Amino acid sequence: MKTLQANLSVWALAALFSSSSLIACAQATTGAATASTAQASNPAKTMFLTPLQQTVTKIKKLVATGDPDFDYSFQAKLHTQGIQDLLKQEIQNGKDTALVNLAKAMLPATEADVTLLDGTMRQLKPTRPNQAFTQQQSRNIEAMNLKLQQTGTSDKLTSNVDSNFSTLLMDQRQDAIDMATTYLQYGNNATLKTYAQQMIDKAKQQMAQIKAMPATPK
Repeated sequence: MKTLQANLSVWALAALFSSSSLIACAQATTGAATASTAQASNPAKTMFLTPLQQTVTKIKKLVATGDPDFDYSFQAKLHTQGIQDLLKQEIQNGKDTALVNLAKAMLPATEADVTLLDGTMRQLKPTRPNQAFTQQQSRNIEAMNLKLQQTGTSDKLTSNVDSNFSTLLMDQRQDAIDMATTYLQYGNNATLKTYAQQMIDKAKQQMAQIKAMPATPK
């Protein structure tokens, strides 16, 4: 009981702070820093890898209450902010017109998503702990972390900015689908359930769009 009360107190305080406060509290882990260091000689990789690694770190540092609605709102917000960094890097540095245009088209929607999630989380209180949700979502998050580490040290990423963006965007969209799918199994909030389902549909469309594009030279 004391542990649950402590967790609830932490989340209650967290919900009062702005997203900048959450970001300021979340720093990259040693594992993420190691992967970034390994790629430091290639900006075409680090410009995308670093913000995604930092995003996963922030999500992992959230103190889970076990309440699917409350926890997912925070997780989804941080994950969406992570894809914003990815899109902005492509818009600034990409050479492939189709991919740059895709990034430009996606960015406003992510801004709307963050606003929706931020407003929703402030109306929620963690009152419905569900251990099965916490365990399954934790596995999703750990899988995201492992995939980034493996990608950062493999030959999947090259010196081509557009190719790297395409590869990591596909992975990030699948991660978002996995998190949302898990939430839909346990979630109860109507707004979040609608958001999660629409996000899954949108992410699948975006992945199909990327696959249909001519292959970007590596």
